[in-house]
Amino acid sequence: MRLVGCVQLYLEALQIFLNTLQGPRQYPLLQSGVIQLLHRLVVCLEEEVLPYIPAASEALLRSADVRKVQEYLPLINQVVAKYKLSWLFQKEVIPFVTRAFMPIVETIFAGLRQPIDDDDEVARRDRQTLQRCYYLFLASLVSNNVLEVLAQQQPQHLHAVLLSVVQGAVELPDPVAQRSCFTILRRVTEAWGREGPADFAAFLYEHVVPACFRAPLSSTFDLSDAQTMQALHESALCLRTVYEQRGEELVSYLQSRYMPTLDLEPDVIQRFCQALRSDSKIFRNYTKMFFRQARS
Repeated sequence: MRLVGCVQLYLEALQIFLNTLQGPRQYPLLQSGVIQLLHRLVVCLEEEVLPYIPAASEALLRSADVRKVQEYLPLINQVVAKYKLSWLFQKEVIPFVTRAFMPIVETIFAGLRQPIDDDDEVARRDRQTLQRCYYLFLASLVSNNVLEVLAQQQPQHLHAVLLSVVQGAVELPDPVAQRSCFTILRRVTEAWGREGPADFAAFLYEHVVPACFRAPLSSTFDLSDAQTMQALHESALCLRTVYEQRGEELVSYLQSRYMPTLDLEPDVIQRFCQALRSDSKIFRNYTKMFFRQARS
């Protein structure tokens, strides 16, 4: 139960703090404090806080750098998870997130492009944290059915984002991030696998389906590690989702075009496709054996 009058008091205090962010100087400590306040208000308030989110976000992301974006994204993830079904969320927050999406992404991409010394363990951990933050942000959007944020981006921007997810699924030696990437790919396939943005079906066959093989076949993909096995399970579910959306078209592609490039015998390909046609649990368990044998 909320105390009478406290809601208005909290909102008035929030507005005062937001006004201080409008000044010409940036105060990192104040910005961090406002983010922490918003986290707590999202927990204890209902829709009353939503009209403040866009203005707060604009102020917090003004002259955004990687540190600010990384600190800010968990707030948006929290807002999306709690208010995704609210009409006020659709009205107040989605338009802002749609506008701010690519500036946020470009800031992250710029941070990830910065060279680091392989021997600098702190820098390597910071980069891994930033990568995870980025993929968790995307996963929050697609897992909470806020796909319109992605769908409304320019086609070349959407392609770059989806390609970055494929690259994360295949190339990152980080099973936690890989699992998030395959979750993102599975969710967008569920939504767009039959009818989606232009050229998405081609993207599935050119990038998503190969990723479901390339990642488990990579030498950095440790099939004895529990976290890596979770990533493998998610990649299997992703491929199974492509089958649910595209049907025998996928089977034909695997049999005649893709799997022969892996130097697999026809009977091995046939057994894989039979498992793919079965239910998700059977196929997920089958992939463990398949990739262990393929790498032996």
